[in-house]
Amino acid sequence: MIRRSMPLVAASLLGLSFLVASPAASAQAKKPAPSTPAAKKKPPNKNDPKLVEAKRLFQQGEDLYTKGDYEKAIEVWEMSYELSQRELILESIANAYERLGKAEKAREYLGRWREGAPPEEHADLDARLAKLDERIAKEKAEKDAKEKADQDAKDKHEAEERAKREGGKLFMPGVILAAAGGAVAIGGGVLDILAATRRPDASVVCGKTADGRQLCRSSAQDDIESSNTFATVGDIMLIGGGVAAVVGVVLVVTQSGGKKGAEEKKTAVAPWFLPGGGGIVAGGSF
Repeated sequence: MIRRSMPLVAASLLGLSFLVASPAASAQAKKPAPSTPAAKKKPPNKNDPKLVEAKRLFQQGEDLYTKGDYEKAIEVWEMSYELSQRELILESIANAYERLGKAEKAREYLGRWREGAPPEEHADLDARLAKLDERIAKEKAEKDAKEKADQDAKDKHEAEERAKREGGKLFMPGVILAAAGGAVAIGGGVLDILAATRRPDASVVCGKTADGRQLCRSSAQDDIESSNTFATVGDIMLIGGGVAAVVGVVLVVTQSGGKKGAEEKKTAVAPWFLPGGGGIVAGGSF
């Protein structure tokens, strides 16, 4: 009898304790939940497929980083971060970028990690960020200096090439003047030759009078006059053409190769004529 009554006593005591405790539990349930931010977030489910895959990718990234394949490690860690949104992965990505020598990208990811890092790590992270800023500034200055040096070298090369091209150009007015002057001088020489061939022999067609004057036959008078005309014109052409040719050559020599800026050579050429002949006057500064 006593043995059978024991479960009943235990059940009664258990029921009594539930009844006693139920008002407190009920009162606790009616108590409003705190609305302050101090309420802890619900811990993530470790069996979540995304987190499992993120963990696998993170470990794969660590293996790649250890092997020195930093670019592939960054790619894998980026995928891990997309799945898990764990800010600590950003620090790993920053380290990989720093190993690759990409200070700006390393500074970007380390700064993002600084925003979510624990306060006790801020000092160390700030020191790293400051060093990265110095490195970025130095690399930028070196890059700017190199770009300037490259641009200066390019400008110098283009100037040399331009000078070579301009140096090969002839001063065309001088070429034309030299050619025309040479042609005129040749024409004058031809006229002088014709004059000499057309002139009669003075010892044959001419003679001296008692008072010393020279008299020539009337039949030879036309040949003598035409010969004198050819000779006069030929002399003018020869002299004028020769001068023009010389001036043209001088112009070609001094003016070829383009302008010289403020020190550009200036030459003036002007023809002159006299009753007995003519020519060309050239002058200028060289």
